[in-house]
Amino acid sequence: MPAMGLWESVRSLFGEGGNGCLPRIGKKESEDLYSYPVDHDKRKGADRAAAEEVVTVEVPEVPVRELNEITNSFSNENLIGQGSYAKVYRVLMRGARPAVVKKLEKPSKHASNVVFLKQLSVASRLKHENFVRLLGYTISGDLRVLVYEYAAMGTLHDVLHGPRDGQGWGGEAKAVVSWEQRVRIALDAARGLEYLHEKVQPAVTHKDVRSTNVLLFEGFRAKIADYNMFSQAADMARLNRSTHTLGSFGYQAPEYAMTGQMNDKSDVYSFGIVLLELLTGRKPLDRTLPQGQRSLVNWATPILTEDRVQDCIDPNLGDKYPPTGALKLGRIAVQCLQYDPTFRPSMGTVARVINYAVVRDQQGVV
Repeated sequence: MPAMGLWESVRSLFGEGGNGCLPRIGKKESEDLYSYPVDHDKRKGADRAAAEEVVTVEVPEVPVRELNEITNSFSNENLIGQGSYAKVYRVLMRGARPAVVKKLEKPSKHASNVVFLKQLSVASRLKHENFVRLLGYTISGDLRVLVYEYAAMGTLHDVLHGPRDGQGWGGEAKAVVSWEQRVRIALDAARGLEYLHEKVQPAVTHKDVRSTNVLLFEGFRAKIADYNMFSQAADMARLNRSTHTLGSFGYQAPEYAMTGQMNDKSDVYSFGIVLLELLTGRKPLDRTLPQGQRSLVNWATPILTEDRVQDCIDPNLGDKYPPTGALKLGRIAVQCLQYDPTFRPSMGTVARVINYAVVRDQQGVV
């Protein structure tokens, strides 16, 4: 089936006049180069010797000595975040360039250096204005470190909801984000995911889309971060399915809860939750709220389905938002949150519709 044009995508989402019900969008939709020899495991059989493969990583390797210097031997003074598989440190590289060092947990027996370097090779080639750039890496024994560009304004989560448990990037603590800034963040993040899904070959599924993985730079420009590159490897699939380590509670698509498997449409669902956060200013799960409002998706989706966006818009916005633009962004969120993955739009369609149907409606906002 030929791809829909931009106008057809917008019309199918909003109807001829933009006021119809929520229809379904069509179904199924300059660093140095380093080359490292990687020894494969020896294959059984006299006629099968160990093979050597050259893996090209397009970012430089950071020496362990330099790594210890810039992190002060991974001092807690530099710690700005900690997740299930890594600790994150803010550092100054040579030339006083701020960066983020992510120290990965000790690798399991399933995560060999062969797998790591192959996935690192893929990650080092991911270059887009809306995707956080990998600057370097370190492999030494069980030590595995990734170095990324630093987001001075922190994460979308911290800006909307405040830092988590005292953690933070040192950027904006909970701030009032204007409607124009929210739309720009939504469009940037959508384009970052579109790049992974539709512009990279082979396509990449992020598998952990959430507001903490949307990083904010000067001017509230957003980039997608924390692509779990190790989950993409074929020999890691069994481990991921058995432990259900991927995804974040509150953002997980229904099919992941049932099968433990994720794909590009699972990312689309999670992005729909991020859109709800931008619209409402609420967290995906908030146990401080009344019982019927604790789950953001369960509370907001029925309201948005009835086009009552004014009943769930972030009160911090006051009346400084375009009702039509907010309504359309809400409709996009609902489409992303369809239970059946085949009814969810692609990230390319989401990005185009946000750009065409929402950005133009923010004109005239005070």
